Amino acid sequence: MIERVRSVEGHFADWQQVESHVESTAQDRCERCAPTPPTLAWIKNSKNKIVAIEDSMEAGEYERRLKRRPAPFVTQLKFDQAHGIGTLRIGINIPSLLHRALSRLPNIEGNGRIQKAPTLSWRLNTEFSPAAQIHLPKFTLLSNKKDKQHAQPPHFKLPLRVEQLRSLEWMIKQENPDVEPFTEEEISEAIISSLSWRAEGRVQRDVIVRGGVLADQVGYGKTAITLALIDCTQKMIGKEVAKREEIFGKVMTKATLIIVPPHLTRQWGSEVKKFTGASTFKTIIVSTMADWNKQTVEAITEADMVIIASNLLKSEAYMDSLSTLSTAGDLPKTAGRYMETCLDKIGEGLKKQVERLRTKGAAAALKEIEAARRRGLWTLLSRQ
Repeated sequence: MIERVRSVEGHFADWQQVESHVESTAQDRCERCAPTPPTLAWIKNSKNKIVAIEDSMEAGEYERRLKRRPAPFVTQLKFDQAHGIGTLRIGINIPSLLHRALSRLPNIEGNGRIQKAPTLSWRLNTEFSPAAQIHLPKFTLLSNKKDKQHAQPPHFKLPLRVEQLRSLEWMIKQENPDVEPFTEEEISEAIISSLSWRAEGRVQRDVIVRGGVLADQVGYGKTAITLALIDCTQKMIGKEVAKREEIFGKVMTKATLIIVPPHLTRQWGSEVKKFTGASTFKTIIVSTMADWNKQTVEAITEADMVIIASNLLKSEAYMDSLSTLSTAGDLPKTAGRYMETCLDKIGEGLKKQVERLRTKGAAAALKEIEAARRRGLWTLLSRQ
């Protein structure tokens, strides 16, 4: 009976756009079609290992909501006894598919990332057969030989080569506010194998992400090109920082953060002087925790570049300092999901501490640190 409905009239194999009122995934999530997963808690098991567990109440409700959510395909049967005719109708729940796809879009804002309203569409393939093998196109790198050359950087003492100027032109274009957006996409599908039907709900959202990756070969001069980028965009960044309103928990600075392997911190400092002179940029070099402890908020806000060793940001001393300042608890010694959860918590604590430092002064921030230490000691004594 269902073999006869393999071919469906209409051009449903092409994407059909749907009007949407959705502005952001956080506020417009459909809990009926895409319920929120339960939150995770972290405990020590019998082997003294930190493991994640779901909130039991939330997990139970989540499972019930999953079972009750609308099905992508709906079947209706009708029998006319007077005429002995049976009717079978198969419908597609397009909104449910779209809501599921919408819930999987990343909901991350800030750091130069501008999210636009998503575009919703759907299609139906009535002759679907799963592929035995997936053949993806070969990845190739494009050449920039025909790209436009940028002018020499304004404060450079040594000229860049032609190929370096092409890379500089591309990098400056990537830093502009009107850079070409990146399209995030999520697809939710449903299949009726007996009919060879495959319905898809697609959600797309343009996201403005400024920046990119300069992946030229060793010896190409990536350091010089990056310094040229900082030189050419210094005024633009200064104007942007001056125009921006204050952000809760953050201190504005025009400085460019440069994270490099530890053996290259001094080399980067000498490269800055080599290409731009000794007085063009205010540069702070941080190789050790002692160097970091010498810095002040004022020095960072007035700097043009902060060059820091990558191993320092992963050191135990830095992590301890981070957790102490945030007053939000200790960080684990090993990376993983628990570390990420703790970092999120510490990030929120740092925002509050920075805001306290900015509005009430250093004494208030230090008082909160001392209070957090006393709370931690009381918790330890209670457990003992």
